[in-house]
Amino acid sequence: MIDKLTVYPIRIMVIYFVIVNSIAIYLFPGGSLYDSSLTTYSFSENFFSDLGVYETIRGEQNFFACFLFNSTLVMMGFACLSFLFVPRLFKGNKASYICATIGSYIAILSGLSFLGVGLTPADLYFHEHVFFVIVGFRSMVPGLFFLTIAFFLSPVSNKYTTASILFLVSITVYSIFETSNPPETSPRENIELFRETVDYNRMVISVIAQKVIALISFISFFVFTYGFYQLTLLKKY
Repeated sequence: MIDKLTVYPIRIMVIYFVIVNSIAIYLFPGGSLYDSSLTTYSFSENFFSDLGVYETIRGEQNFFACFLFNSTLVMMGFACLSFLFVPRLFKGNKASYICATIGSYIAILSGLSFLGVGLTPADLYFHEHVFFVIVGFRSMVPGLFFLTIAFFLSPVSNKYTTASILFLVSITVYSIFETSNPPETSPRENIELFRETVDYNRMVISVIAQKVIALISFISFFVFTYGFYQLTLLKKY
């Protein structure tokens, strides 16, 4: 039973995010902070959050893409509640269990923060949106740190520890460079000033880095579910 509570919700969340956001990208009317004339989603100029705005830079309603994208973040928040059951998998070692418990509760905080991102579209609740994004990513760092130790002390293969370390390093680097200097005001308030003061290439790097960290995150979560499943098998013997 515990495998259904720890493995399937995370896998379903990843699959749902990929499929639903592919549809959202297709339905997005277009427009970026640097080029409002775009008529499609740009993987080098549009952040994921652009999918979740109620109204695009072009001034067009974005209801369908907005609903779909934000639903994936709400789904993420609920799926992360499965971490409530993860510590049970590590009960064979007291230190591993303690680390898994700490890491899991921080993971839940991160998941609920991304749920908050989904409930605060950037064009309507900019400051709240940025707050939840920062908490979501930064809290992943200590959460992954403790989960890495839990995997290391557990009887499963070291490949899960290695995957967790790589994920931890990636999230740490991303958090340092992409959440350390959040904007004080929404770029939408003065787009021309944004274009004059923010280097285009730097923005493109940020946009692409977001896509890369999302890919790394979902691959890592999928790998974790195999580690969790291995632990459920070990508990049966």
